[in-house]
Amino acid sequence: MRLSHFSPAAVENYVKYRPGYPSELLRVLGSELGLAPSWVLADIGSGTGILSKLFLDAGHAVLGVEPDVNMRRAGERVLGAYKGFSSVGGVAEATGLASRSVDLITVGQALHWFKTD
Repeated sequence: MRLSHFSPAAVENYVKYRPGYPSELLRVLGSELGLAPSWVLADIGSGTGILSKLFLDAGHAVLGVEPDVNMRRAGERVLGAYKGFSSVGGVAEATGLASRSVDLITVGQALHWFKTD
């Protein structure tokens, strides 16, 4: 697992300029999967917390899994006031999360970092 691929300046650009996700996603996941506020989510490749924030605002507990130390620290800084947020260093292939510890796994714009073979 690499310690940091993103420079502090690049991370701050993510925080400032990356768009969020539409709240309509919550309705769709509720309709299609039965997503309820009691569900615990794992956000794989959580980065600076953009997708995690959508779920935290809806009352979910979110476990952010992020391999890049600079991105993870930014996510912890941005989302640290949410009591339902925690983060760990990990990758999609080795999250470090306990089996059956979450109700839903989410991935925003991180799939291209996964080892898919």
